[in-house]
Amino acid sequence: MSALEPPIRQEFLYELAPAEPASLQRRLPVAQRLWRQGWLRKSVLLTVLALVWELAARWQDNDLLLPTFLQTARAFAAGIASGELLRKVEVSLAVLVQGYAAGIALAFVLTALAASTRLGRDLLEMLVAMFNPLPAIALLPLAMLWLGLGNASLVFVIVHAVLWPLALGTYAGFQSVPTTLRMAGRNYGLAGLPFVVQILVPAALPAIVSGLKIGWAFAWRTLIAAELVFCASSGKGGLGWYIFQNRNELYTDKVFAGLAAVILIGLAIEHLLFATLERATVQRWGMRGA
Repeated sequence: MSALEPPIRQEFLYELAPAEPASLQRRLPVAQRLWRQGWLRKSVLLTVLALVWELAARWQDNDLLLPTFLQTARAFAAGIASGELLRKVEVSLAVLVQGYAAGIALAFVLTALAASTRLGRDLLEMLVAMFNPLPAIALLPLAMLWLGLGNASLVFVIVHAVLWPLALGTYAGFQSVPTTLRMAGRNYGLAGLPFVVQILVPAALPAIVSGLKIGWAFAWRTLIAAELVFCASSGKGGLGWYIFQNRNELYTDKVFAGLAAVILIGLAIEHLLFATLERATVQRWGMRGA
């Protein structure tokens, strides 16, 4: 054997024990398998919180200050059965959808300009620095003066609440797009709006979805606060007006029922709409861990 040839190593063959049939493999106990389910753990936590609420209310023994969980549940069920609570939810969601959609459209226009031109970038940075720290609810008196006491004033402040955090998050996502993707888009001759839609938006999707979630939360809180404080909704108040009216009439259980409706709608939007959107896009395309 030549000195330049590698040495020949002896090969070994190891016999592996046959795998156990699936029916004989050990399984986790039922309790452990159930506890691995996220929905079950969250349900247990909610049950514990409801129990603590019930005990605290019974210890307080003052329905005017803190109704029990059972009283709030009965008031909530009565509001649903009578249709009153559902009508308030319908009014609030109708206004919210209008303002939220308009805010998304304006945010896309601003970020597309910022990603395409230097002047658009300067404009976006200046507007975000000026208006993002300004609370949306502080603009409601001016909106009511300019647009009246109808839904238009509510839509105005919702647009303000959605626009700046969404534009800021989307533009930050655009800036984090790798240079190689940008160069690939330029090599295919993409520029302007096609470059933004086909290259920047898919690459920045995690940041965009996060901005949508933040904008939704800001819009929902702003709407409830506007209805609660100023009651501006053309005489057809939403959930905020429902809470305000029952507080004046000292129906504290109905006040808590209205607050519960606000929370439940927020949970439904988070876990049904945005979670489904993330699974169908971000997680499916491998842009974030499942």
